[in-house]
Amino acid sequence: MTDHPVERAEHSIHHVHALIHRVFTDADGTGAASIEPLMQAFADDFSMVGVSAIAMSRSEVEQLFRGAVGARPGLEILISHLHTIWYQGETLAVSYVETHRLDGIEQSRASVAILCVQPADVQWRYLHEIPLSTGV
Repeated sequence: MTDHPVERAEHSIHHVHALIHRVFTDADGTGAASIEPLMQAFADDFSMVGVSAIAMSRSEVEQLFRGAVGARPGLEILISHLHTIWYQGETLAVSYVETHRLDGIEQSRASVAILCVQPADVQWRYLHEIPLSTGV
């Protein structure tokens, strides 16, 4: 990985979803321990609108993850169609498709994340998810 902001933002998207996978599956017993590094990726004023169309603050997102440790054993999370749609200075808007597979069921969502790429880290500022029809 280089220091280019686009590559760092894309790496962050994959890294954050690897941590989310650990939380949900707890397959290697590191689900609860993955919450702290996961939450460090989110800015203090982070907010999101999830597939349920409900806005959530950073603290509500943290509560969601704390209550989800090990809740989805066998879950697969795939990231595809990663594309930077806007980039100015240290701020980027990145779109991607996130697909969850569990027990033979596949659900996809289109996501747009606003990320701030700083010298020390990448901070997620906002995330908006929209459910997609099966087969996307």
